Amino acid sequence: MAAAEGDPWRGAAAGAATSLLVAWLLSQPHQAAADRLAAHYLLPYLSDSPPSSQVTVEFCNLFQIVEKPYYVIFASCWVCALMQQLIDTSRYYEERYEELSKTQKCYVGIQLLTLVLETLAIVGKIDWLAGESLWHMYNLYVYVFVHSSVFVRSIMMSMIIWDWLLARLLGRPVFGAEYDGQGWRDWHRAVLLIIIMQFGSSVFVMMVVTLTHAIPALILYYPVFLLAAAFIIKFRSWLELLGLNPDGRAGRGLVMASNSFVAVVSIQTMIASIIRVYFGDVWHRGYLAPLTLGCSATCAAFADRASRG
Repeated sequence: MAAAEGDPWRGAAAGAATSLLVAWLLSQPHQAAADRLAAHYLLPYLSDSPPSSQVTVEFCNLFQIVEKPYYVIFASCWVCALMQQLIDTSRYYEERYEELSKTQKCYVGIQLLTLVLETLAIVGKIDWLAGESLWHMYNLYVYVFVHSSVFVRSIMMSMIIWDWLLARLLGRPVFGAEYDGQGWRDWHRAVLLIIIMQFGSSVFVMMVVTLTHAIPALILYYPVFLLAAAFIIKFRSWLELLGLNPDGRAGRGLVMASNSFVAVVSIQTMIASIIRVYFGDVWHRGYLAPLTLGCSATCAAFADRASRG
């Protein structure tokens, strides 16, 4: 004390050191809590009605993924469609009028690599051997997957490939004459590309998800599938009724963005619903309860905006 009174600089330094020490000590519990957070602690999120805000925050902190409102998904689909139409103009600079340009092929390759890396990152964050049921942990992974950018962009890429097929850009080899040349037709190449982008992007985990979740969801919640399929099939004819050419630049963008949005939302809703069915919601709360919970993020977002005026 005497030293501090005799030397004001030493007293100030001691005070600053004490403040830093207190700040460091206060920060440690939060860091320790973050380190202890593991995926299996978030299993209640799959059966909460509605999900608690605290679990939602922890879910975001661990996976950086949350249920996205529909307007966010819609905006993402539009950005992807606009980007694809811009990239499509590279065909004219490369003088490839009836086939994919090198820029388009590079774009698909970069997307595929990015999606594979993101899939592996999600798989690594699931503590599969934490002592919980492997089936429950798998359901948690599926829930994270269908709300991730991997799922959304893989659906968008599938719609882009369909656009290439309709625009007659797959009539020539994509991977080379020795691979998909003689004996290959345009729809063969389209199927191969969709398999690569839809299943390969998830390191083929989506194939298992299709068997365990997508097909049961199509059977149990078939009205959602029928409405989405009807929209996707009829949308081109609706544009023609409005006087828009679905094969033109603007029409292709509209078809791609709208169909991507409907496909993403419908499949995401059905798979999320079947997860809650597996957790017993359909038996405890009724047939529509899983679908209602599947819209919880969107309803909450609109309610929050309405409350703010």
